[in-house]
Amino acid sequence: MSRFKEINTENKLRLRLTVLALNTLREDAVDFGMGITTLLNRMLAAFSLEAQASLSVRLAQYRQRLTDVLGSGEAATIQRLVAAEAARLQASIPTYVDRPETIVFRISNDNLFLLTKDPTTQEERYYPRGIKSYVGALTEEFARLPFIAREKIYCGTVYQALTTAMQAGQAVYLLHSFGQKYLVRVYGITTDPFATYHYVIARLIDPKRGRQHDRIFSFRLSRIARVIPKPGISGAFTAEERKKTARAVAKNGAPFLCDRINKIVVRFTDAGLRQFATQLYLRPHVSKIRDDGHTYEFACTYTQALFYFQRLGAGAHVLKPAALRRDLAKWFAAAAELYQEEK
Repeated sequence: MSRFKEINTENKLRLRLTVLALNTLREDAVDFGMGITTLLNRMLAAFSLEAQASLSVRLAQYRQRLTDVLGSGEAATIQRLVAAEAARLQASIPTYVDRPETIVFRISNDNLFLLTKDPTTQEERYYPRGIKSYVGALTEEFARLPFIAREKIYCGTVYQALTTAMQAGQAVYLLHSFGQKYLVRVYGITTDPFATYHYVIARLIDPKRGRQHDRIFSFRLSRIARVIPKPGISGAFTAEERKKTARAVAKNGAPFLCDRINKIVVRFTDAGLRQFATQLYLRPHVSKIRDDGHTYEFACTYTQALFYFQRLGAGAHVLKPAALRRDLAKWFAAAAELYQEEK
């Protein structure tokens, strides 16, 4: 039984965190559309087994490695080495002096058992100041992970369900957080070129006819609310389909596979060319540079072109297609209205 006493009768725990940690949780709550309590409970369930802050887990793994090498007959030696490693790990726990922010959250029943009764977790041995100290250290470590690592932990249930479906060769229904429902064959889970987000690459299936669509779709992992397996419908890919899908992802990038490929023609100013050379994030593929050296042709989706050329402003003048010109004109006009000086 754990000696942690800081959880009140409503299963709530008060933490003092650094500004960095709490701001990270607040930003994640907005980006993932979840409350901070939900995020923290998902973090506790999934991250505690791999975190450096979970000293009992690290020491159990260390003990097992020693036993594998030295054998069970060296119990005394193993115990001395484990004790020395425990002291080293305790001394290595970061101390965050600047912790002015306070947060209160309710611990789920599963995590309450994990923290207070599960015999495989005994963090109280190494955190004599209590559960607040352990959960605080866990949260601070988690908040310093790259966004993409936090995304995979928050969305771990969906990620595992997709992985299981791919291994079993089953189709699945994806329930999108915006309310849509898609029957798909899942090709894989990948990231954008800069490893910012996870994307699920899939091909649609017509649920009425049981026929497959040619179009490839991508979905942000964090936008999938639920995965429902469909064992009676194959989710397998032929070798040729795999080749075509891999080429599409390599050419267009994971974020923009939901649209048809378009020919985009853009004329750059000198300043715009310098911006284009440095603005690498989700930059579309150049298919041709015309003789004037300032007019470029791109093969990309409409959505990618809209996203990218908004950022270059007056440095890039889109010539084709007309629909993209109109949408950019509306976007820039709306922005300009906000900054017009009052007469």
